[in-house]
Amino acid sequence: MVFFTCNICGESAKKPAVEKHYQTRCRGKEKNVSCMDCLKDFFGEDYVAHTKCISEAQKYASQTQGFTSKEPRNKNAQKQDSWMDSIRAILDGSEYQLTPALRAAFQKLQSVDNVPRKKAKFENFVGNCMRLPRHQATEVWDILEKELNKLKQAKQQELARIKAEKEAELARRKEDEEAPPKKKAKIEEASKEATNGTADFDWPSQLTKIVGKQSEGIFLEKLRKKLLKKFTKHLTVEELNEKQAKKFNKRFDKQLKLSESLQVDGDLVKIAS
Repeated sequence: MVFFTCNICGESAKKPAVEKHYQTRCRGKEKNVSCMDCLKDFFGEDYVAHTKCISEAQKYASQTQGFTSKEPRNKNAQKQDSWMDSIRAILDGSEYQLTPALRAAFQKLQSVDNVPRKKAKFENFVGNCMRLPRHQATEVWDILEKELNKLKQAKQQELARIKAEKEAELARRKEDEEAPPKKKAKIEEASKEATNGTADFDWPSQLTKIVGKQSEGIFLEKLRKKLLKKFTKHLTVEELNEKQAKKFNKRFDKQLKLSESLQVDGDLVKIAS
């Protein structure tokens, strides 16, 4: 529970009692309080969002050189924080179209940091402590439950996505480790070609297109130069580096040899008859 000190009269009060304090003792004055733990000042309704503060150990650590405190692991506190985040999300969003009465109820809930998370206890709490009618308490619970289910579903989808990505990565690594050396080399080569842009260059089509324009055929070196120009343009570079040029020549000779639509006659390349 967060405690505040009134900067006007010096009286201390629990967070839920701040509103009452400014309706009685400091009535008519603007809210001006400071947290008793972190000493931070709050003006107006800013204190409402201050639902959690530093522990005594953390406060001591900030004043003592060389001392560091470990953040306590409190599952209940984490669940409560998630619960309060849901209340703030409902207030900030426009999905639920809250009536003035429901909005006022959620604003009251936002200022309390020990809201029960079970339906029966929740309805008793808001009925007895916050003086809400039973039917309104049920409406508030239904909206909260809907928001919590939505957050839970989103979290499950995110966890499933992360799990699927990890499984796919493990499967890929296992396949790479189990692949024979020759197959591994082919996979790596194909990966490099895809990166360099050579894999998606249509070699047979481009060769046939160039040769087809010459009815009497085209000299081998002239064909090489014309295709080199197209290949360089495909890679969006002005000039190939030594490694790329070597790869191009190797691929050019291989494609020419494999092509069934072309015929090499000495230094002349023609469309196969």
